[in-house]
Amino acid sequence: MNASSHFQYLLGGAPQTKVASEKLDLLAKTAARRYLHERLPLNDTIRKMASENDLNSAQIERVCEMANIATHQGLWAKTAQKESIAFDLADSKMIVRVVGNGTNGAPPCGDCGPGPSSTEAVVPAPSPCSDADYLGPPRGIPTMGGSLMSMLGDPQVHNGLGAEPERKRIIIVIQKHAAARKTLQEQLIYKGMELESLEKRAYETVKQCVLGGASFALVYQAATGAGFGKLAEQYLPLWEDKLIDDSHGDAKRRLVKEAIGRAPEGLISDQLGNMTIINGAHPVMISLDTIQRKTGEIKNGIHNLLRIDDEVKVFTQRMRELS
Repeated sequence: MNASSHFQYLLGGAPQTKVASEKLDLLAKTAARRYLHERLPLNDTIRKMASENDLNSAQIERVCEMANIATHQGLWAKTAQKESIAFDLADSKMIVRVVGNGTNGAPPCGDCGPGPSSTEAVVPAPSPCSDADYLGPPRGIPTMGGSLMSMLGDPQVHNGLGAEPERKRIIIVIQKHAAARKTLQEQLIYKGMELESLEKRAYETVKQCVLGGASFALVYQAATGAGFGKLAEQYLPLWEDKLIDDSHGDAKRRLVKEAIGRAPEGLISDQLGNMTIINGAHPVMISLDTIQRKTGEIKNGIHNLLRIDDEVKVFTQRMRELS
């Protein structure tokens, strides 16, 4: 055999590797189609086709990879809930063990004799089976990486694309909510302490105003006219009782005489209407305004806290459903 015979496969007809590749692709699509339409396991179909077509181990591995991809694509197109896609993957190692094609998959050539001994010089010589090297994958060449199955950890079952990521996402969201809730609780405690300080400061301001000659009724009317009617209804009676208890002599008798009762509902309103606010920068009005702002901040914080708790309940229920 001359040297040109070794390259005959390059000079005439279609390359054998291309034909083999098309054939492997056809086998993989056939296995995937039988699974999608008849629910035949991929391993059973590919094992039968490997025996009938005398596939080697590399070809079996390639058919398994393409069949897994084709099956996933078919299920993806047919399934509305993408996260629920799951099927048993084709396992090339198991099929090779059952079919018994060895490690390299190429059957031994009967015309080839035993290899040279360690003392004999290796002289390349043409042989009837030399073209068999081109029927299988190259041997003795180190690979740069593993197969698709090995990179996936050789999974036996495709558990879908969304189940595990969704569970991890929910855990991350719950952890973030827990951190946000803790921060919000600390802020509420701090704002509560600020509110107590503002209430004490407002009491002292009202006390100075009343001891200076104004009555609680006059302070009440001014606060209502400035839009602080609800705060006045809440705080002024308490501050009046406290100031009466702390006072003595004529001041106490005057406070008792001028003590205000519960204001009529018509007087307590957030709508000022045609009323004109006079001296809105009065210390009493300023102190009531700071209390109202801080109370609003606390109410918003409590609302956000309840919202976080509700969302955590929803995510916790979802975690139970995924378990």
